[in-house]
Amino acid sequence: MQYMDPTKKRKLDENGTVSALSEPDPITKLTPQDGRKLIERFTVDQLLDILQDAVCRHVDVLSAVRSIADQDPSQRKLFIRGLGWDTTTDGLRSLFSVYGELEEAVVILDKTTGKSKGYGFVTFKHVDGALLALKEPSKKIDGRVTVTQLAAAGNSATNSNPVDIHMRKIYVANVPYDMPADKLLGHFAQYGEIEEGPLGFDKQTGKSRGFALFVYKRAEGAQAALAEPVKNIDGRQMNCKLAIEGKKGKQGQDGMMQSGGGIPGNAEMGMGGHGGGYGGPGGYGGFSGGMQGPPGPMGHPHPLNSSGVGVGALSGNGGVAAGGYSGLGGPYGGYGGPGSTGYGGPG
Repeated sequence: MQYMDPTKKRKLDENGTVSALSEPDPITKLTPQDGRKLIERFTVDQLLDILQDAVCRHVDVLSAVRSIADQDPSQRKLFIRGLGWDTTTDGLRSLFSVYGELEEAVVILDKTTGKSKGYGFVTFKHVDGALLALKEPSKKIDGRVTVTQLAAAGNSATNSNPVDIHMRKIYVANVPYDMPADKLLGHFAQYGEIEEGPLGFDKQTGKSRGFALFVYKRAEGAQAALAEPVKNIDGRQMNCKLAIEGKKGKQGQDGMMQSGGGIPGNAEMGMGGHGGGYGGPGGYGGFSGGMQGPPGPMGHPHPLNSSGVGVGALSGNGGVAAGGYSGLGGPYGGYGGPGSTGYGGPG
């Protein structure tokens, strides 16, 4: 493959892709029709081998690919979950803009507290920006490990292998209320790469509610963390176990797990679909992949679950959203509130 004249040398732009100082001149007397005749007998794999190199080296090829790929907004829109309560839209925009130009970035806020509900959306101008951002789906944002995925993937990304996530998710009990999330994350990250966590911090104060949950990237990380289930961090003792082991509450009606006065949890509800009663602070019943807020003190519903519809089908704004950010109008219907479609804020 021939390269452009040095006077028309390309440079890297902020998107991590290439832009040209000027369009290249034709390198042959062949017409586009002649070019088609040259390649019309090629197999799909042969064409892909040629194009995958050309799209990275030639701005005109990249531009042509973008003109088609960008037509599908579902390939440019990302969903980010596990955000801290103090994460802002500006902060989210700043972090993701390093991957490419953004059309939109938004952190979904609780209309009562004005703080993050624990998730947000980013839409890139070009599909390659989203592709670059997804190369590292686990990102540390404001002291929390978050998870990034295509918004169109919905629950399928986390429900694809529920058995696997059972072996990667750990529950940490007796977390001191003044234990910073960063300190906790730093300790548990030494056992393996963390996909998400720590979950379980109060949405208004940012302080621990006495427990935390981590999801490791690999089961080996969780196993390493549990090799010594009793942890001592800054002289404070905490106990760890697989989160699935928390499902030891009494069997309630219709197969619901009940624990310590907490809200019953259905084993198929919410992101990841792993319900159960942890019997932790406030009767932690029905944790679902870290995306539903647990009950508050004495087993009463946590303010995050404010609609009264029932855990796993809640919207923080009083109902399941339709057509907007938590029912506020706009392009993200179906993502409204904690657990309304399995998303919602972190625990």
